[in-house]
Amino acid sequence: MRASPELEQIQQRIGAASEQVLQAEAAFYPRLVLSEDFNSTNNPVYALMNIVNQRRFNPNINFNDPGQQQNLASRIQGEWVLFEGGSRWYGRKAALGQHSSIKAELQAGRNRLVAKVSETYYRWLQGLGFIGVAERAFDAAKTDERLCEARIRAEMALPSEVLRLKVRTSEAHDHLVTARTGARRLQAGIERLLTRSIRPEEIPDPGTVISLRSPPEKTQEDAGALVKKALDNRPEMAAARFLVQSAGERVKSARGGLLPKIGATAWRQWDSEPMGKSAESWMLGLQATWPIFEGGASFSKIREARNRLKEIEAQGEQVALDIALEVNQAALAVQEAAEKLEVAQERKQWAEKALEEVRNLYRNQVVTVDSLLQAEVAWNQVEVSYTAALFDVKISQALLKQSLGDFAEGILTEAHNE
Repeated sequence: MRASPELEQIQQRIGAASEQVLQAEAAFYPRLVLSEDFNSTNNPVYALMNIVNQRRFNPNINFNDPGQQQNLASRIQGEWVLFEGGSRWYGRKAALGQHSSIKAELQAGRNRLVAKVSETYYRWLQGLGFIGVAERAFDAAKTDERLCEARIRAEMALPSEVLRLKVRTSEAHDHLVTARTGARRLQAGIERLLTRSIRPEEIPDPGTVISLRSPPEKTQEDAGALVKKALDNRPEMAAARFLVQSAGERVKSARGGLLPKIGATAWRQWDSEPMGKSAESWMLGLQATWPIFEGGASFSKIREARNRLKEIEAQGEQVALDIALEVNQAALAVQEAAEKLEVAQERKQWAEKALEEVRNLYRNQVVTVDSLLQAEVAWNQVEVSYTAALFDVKISQALLKQSLGDFAEGILTEAHNE
């Protein structure tokens, strides 16, 4: 989780959302501006204004031609919006809802990442288990081949038998190569998730992977209870609720555009000729505006915000339906994997006994090499099925936990508090 680029992206989005909250809160504070302005003009109106602001007016000035005048103005100005129909207040609440939604997305990303790592890890162990099965099959094929060669030397077998056993040994070697390649690919997947290489001492021994198994966990709750638990715990549902809340606040913020706005202004200014004596002036003002007609812009913004709200509500319903389907499918997958494992265990026991019996019969020259090959193929298929079923149980359990939100940190309390 520390190295995940996906979680880092969401974390940065949380930081950006926090800044949006600060920007919304900044709208409640006064705005202070410091400005410097220089102008030079011979326009009678503006030239006279410069003279008056600099306190240099006298009755002898020619109003029609006051000459070229310059002015250097230094001003400090404060502006404060006192009332804006509640738009800023609801805008801040909408920003907070957006921030909480992204925090919930972070937990959802964590839930997905842990499940992905678990699934990939178990598939890697499964691939290592396939290597163990392939190695045992390869060793058994070479043993049978040596036994047949000894029987040929004793003139107790035909050369064609050893040829068929050599073919079987080559096939077993090919399966071993394929199993090793598959395990390396899955190891690359683990390394991608960890963003580092797997050290040699971290790789389990293929021969002991099967012994790492544990009994399947039983799912005691019915599908309805599991779905309810998932809807309560999944971060995606919390994120949807926060988004709906945020969209509702944006509707209220848009309604504020229909109400009057009140603002206050104050400034102090110093006017002077360049490098000359300055004259001070100030002004206090209070302004109220009420948009009577804006071509329907305010009503259009309200309708747009309502449409966004309905869209997000529909998205929330879709998320709930998707989660319910995911939970039902995951629960059925766990049940199916557990049942397949029981069947595979039983098949494994019978296949081992059958292979041992056929080998004894072959040593005693009761059956042909064809029977031995058939028994070994059947045993190998059962071993592969058993290994697959063993880790399919673990994978299905991990995916069920993901569907229930068990890998995410609890944020339900925060969602209700908000």
